[in-house]
Amino acid sequence: MRDEAKTTAKIAGGVAGVVATVLVVVAPGFGFGGLDLGRSTSGARDGPRSEVTFADDIAPIVERECVVCHNAEGSAPFSLTRYDQVRDKADRIARATTARAMPPWLPAAEPGTFAGERILTEEEIGKIRSWVEAGSPPGDTARLELSAEQAGWDPGEPDLVVGLPSIQLPADGADRYRNLVVSIPVPERRWVEYVELRPGSRTAVHHARMMIDTTRSSAELAAEDPEPGFDGMDLLSSATNPPGHFIGWTPGKTRLEPLEGMAWPLEPGTDLVVQLHLRTTGEPEEVAAEVAFHFADEPARRHPAVLVVSSLIIDIPPGEPEYTVSNSFTLPVDVEVLSVYPHAHFLGKDLQAYAILPDGRERSLIRIPDWDFNWQDDYRFARPLSLPAGTQIVKRFVYDNSAGNPRNPSDPPKRVVYGSNSDDEMADLILQVLPQSDADRETLLRAQAWQHESEDMAYLAHVEHAAGAAALANDDLDEATHRFQEALQYRADHVPSLVGLARTFGRRGDWSSSLLIARQAELMSGGSDARALDVLSAAQAAVGDVPAAVASAQQGLTLARASGDDALAAVFEARLRQLGG
Repeated sequence: MRDEAKTTAKIAGGVAGVVATVLVVVAPGFGFGGLDLGRSTSGARDGPRSEVTFADDIAPIVERECVVCHNAEGSAPFSLTRYDQVRDKADRIARATTARAMPPWLPAAEPGTFAGERILTEEEIGKIRSWVEAGSPPGDTARLELSAEQAGWDPGEPDLVVGLPSIQLPADGADRYRNLVVSIPVPERRWVEYVELRPGSRTAVHHARMMIDTTRSSAELAAEDPEPGFDGMDLLSSATNPPGHFIGWTPGKTRLEPLEGMAWPLEPGTDLVVQLHLRTTGEPEEVAAEVAFHFADEPARRHPAVLVVSSLIIDIPPGEPEYTVSNSFTLPVDVEVLSVYPHAHFLGKDLQAYAILPDGRERSLIRIPDWDFNWQDDYRFARPLSLPAGTQIVKRFVYDNSAGNPRNPSDPPKRVVYGSNSDDEMADLILQVLPQSDADRETLLRAQAWQHESEDMAYLAHVEHAAGAAALANDDLDEATHRFQEALQYRADHVPSLVGLARTFGRRGDWSSSLLIARQAELMSGGSDARALDVLSAAQAAVGDVPAAVASAQQGLTLARASGDDALAAVFEARLRQLGG
């Protein structure tokens, strides 16, 4: 117990539900994933008594791995806190654990790679099967009740509890993302070691994300809404992660010990912004959450950073089963990787990240071959991974937008682009890393900011180009010109927009301008873009430079054939015949 007095500030509302721990935004699943798990047992079967009993062998497994969700107020559809409840679901439990559908754990990694792994050993799975086959014997009848969760906060009484405004959730309706804002009453800087959430409803709250805002912008936005907080999955840029940390909540999240010496600073006047992903339950619900803060006794000695390798240009055609999004970031300094969190939505299929070391060797960071949005999580390495400066962090996410994807939210499949709603898609790889010094940390953050700004400009150019292409297809040449020029304001080297603008001038009959822009597109692409060579060849032919037009068309035809673009290859072949090439 610390020497300083404990303060509890209940700002608004009460709390319903039970305690759950908090470390990162993740999403809970329900039940056993829809598997056909067979019949349930209604009682102990006749037969010889097995050495494996509930009290001695099965209860410790269920208590450790299952009851955090499978309790009376948990997110799972049934409780497993008593022997009779486990016995009645014995066959289902055996099938789910044998298939490794339960407990939920997505990474394909060697046991011991991550802290807090929810993985049963082969021996434990065998015990469950043997227990079921033996008739589910109870064993010591004095030990048939399991402890779901402790009654108090974990770990122990917090230093500060902040109550959030309550939300009235209707019985039915679409998912909601509601952002609740409340001031954190600290009179002086405190160092936060650990944060936890009581969600108010374990069934209605799908997951939560917690951020801070020192500008009052989030509070002002909430004040404009007649309901508590404000809607939306996209938060203001003024609401940020605490320095070096990513904080959230999900039912079933295993609490890990705070990393020593890595508390984050909480300043007076800071607002807490809690984003709740809410799902209706068939009954009206009042959601009144509380957030607890555990303070460190001393300032941080080590200062981690959050590294985000993101991709904004996502455009998945309907029916596409293997759409790949890749991106990378090169470390400017040495770091230790503490945790990894891949994030996608429902179309995510195969998510992986790895490091390419300066000597060319590869080192896996994470691989999730069967992504499930409902069970996303962050994963702390059991031992930090040391990566030297010059290491390339590579992300490769594969998406399935086909009708064969059982998690596809659209039937029939529709085009899906980047966005923050759950029926949009995202491709984020989030790493918590520890540089060797504060100076290295600043160098890392500057390099990341520069890359993010570059990616933002590329994304805005991509958006404007798409609008320009649509206008050109509709023969709206003024709008197409405007959109392509806007795209080039964001990225002067955006080759698709240069190509589009050259085509637009060609449509106008201004082939001299078209030729000038097409040459720029060919130069920017280094002669490797077949569509740039297409418009360049057309402009050269239009101004009478036939030899140059033939050369450009021949070069473009080679590229089109190599890439398998048969339609574009046919365009080049027709032009060459016309030019006598």
